[in-house]
Amino acid sequence: MNFKEFVEYMEQNLSAKDAFYQKALVDQEARNGRRAPAKKWNETKLDRAVDKLWLELMKNVYDKFKWVVKENSSDPYKSWVEYIEKTESIENLDEMLVELEFE
Repeated sequence: MNFKEFVEYMEQNLSAKDAFYQKALVDQEARNGRRAPAKKWNETKLDRAVDKLWLELMKNVYDKFKWVVKENSSDPYKSWVEYIEKTESIENLDEMLVELEFE
């Protein structure tokens, strides 16, 4: 499974993605409030910052999984899905995202 497929899979299966986005947006808005008026970000830039945080999180998770997933050469995507299901990674990530706090 390549990174793009991984992100798509996670976005389809994680129920707490919206919670992450909401918390990250609140954090980015708070940071924006502390910026000088001339340096404040508009809504589009705030949204892009949240998207970037999401992709960074997904990249970190992907990199950790990449080292432990034993890819079946005939169907690497299936190997990833089996590992994710076997380790209850979706449930664990959902729980982590719900409990996540930005500082």
